[in-house]
Amino acid sequence: MKKKLFVLLSLFCILIVVSFLTIKKVKSVAGPVPEKVEKRKEISASKEVLAEKKETTPEKKTVFDEAQVVTKEVHPKVTLTGTELSEDALPIGTVVKVKPVQGQDQWVEIISDPKKGFIEKDILEPREIHIEQREEKRKPTLTQEAFKENLDKDLQEFVKEKGGDISIYAEAVDQSFSYSYNGDKINRTASSIKLPFITYLMTLIDEKKIDLNTQLTYTANFKLDGTGIIQFEPVGGQYSVGKLAELVIRYSDNIAYVMLLNYVGEQEFINYLGRLDSASPNNRAFSSPRILTKAMNYVYTHQDKSKNINTLYNWLQQSIFDDGVAVGLPGVDVAHKTGWMPMYAVSNDIALVKDTKKPYFVTIMTGGYDESYSEKSIGDIAKIVDNQVLQLK
Repeated sequence: MKKKLFVLLSLFCILIVVSFLTIKKVKSVAGPVPEKVEKRKEISASKEVLAEKKETTPEKKTVFDEAQVVTKEVHPKVTLTGTELSEDALPIGTVVKVKPVQGQDQWVEIISDPKKGFIEKDILEPREIHIEQREEKRKPTLTQEAFKENLDKDLQEFVKEKGGDISIYAEAVDQSFSYSYNGDKINRTASSIKLPFITYLMTLIDEKKIDLNTQLTYTANFKLDGTGIIQFEPVGGQYSVGKLAELVIRYSDNIAYVMLLNYVGEQEFINYLGRLDSASPNNRAFSSPRILTKAMNYVYTHQDKSKNINTLYNWLQQSIFDDGVAVGLPGVDVAHKTGWMPMYAVSNDIALVKDTKKPYFVTIMTGGYDESYSEKSIGDIAKIVDNQVLQLK
């Protein structure tokens, strides 16, 4: 009897152990309980959301990370510790890049060659804002006829309000449109004539008629005031043709210009202008917006064909001057050559507006404005033209 009872108890224990192992195995195959599964899913989903948010949320940019636009006309400080201000003002609309100044939160240094100085950080705003604002105006619905009619009207209203004398010529790089507002009127060229002149010089270099490395001597008979840096150097210095050409475009150097003009010959340059356009007057001091536009067109269309023209094209984008079409259109890249003659109340600009969809040339020549507005007028007129171009089909 005792033996049977012992066997029964042993079998009962074995049954309990087998049942326990079976249940554990079933749970293992079936996976965790629903509550734990949901909890794990929530944790996993939260991690994925955080990871995605981290990837898609860009870090906030600072004034040092992107180009900035000057929102207030300012004369930069020459040194941060001194009180001397630069003679050259940065107009509203000037595009700059800046770098931090150690120990300063309020002031930044403009990155440029030559140095332009220091300005307060709070007068800057991201250029991206101006790019976006310009794109918002892009509504290509106007026919060429409506475009001309609207632009004529806007410019007439401008003259009625501001007075002065304006002449404008614009055309698309792909020749899809052209526009003229007194575009064939002959005006004083001022320093804008330096663009077709250096264009001519570069063609002579391409033809092996002139060598970039030829040295020319700065003598007293070339001394001139006005724009440029050679006037502050001692007479007798030597400069290569290439260096003089760079100074003419980037610094609008008057002495470099007359030295090169004397070297290649004034009449030869006038003859070149006649070949550029048969309507060109027999005088380098006068031309029209339409004729001057041809020089910029030549540079643009030959930049990939000629190393020398490509160099000129790059110089145009490295001008030390902040003025003209560029400050009027901070939302788009501009290559240009300005010119002004305060004694004649003249201000001009030959420009390439590098719009991503419809790049175009525009030459603006003005007269009759006092010195306080003469240069600013170019930027205001450029805005009027650009606003209508953005609406052209």
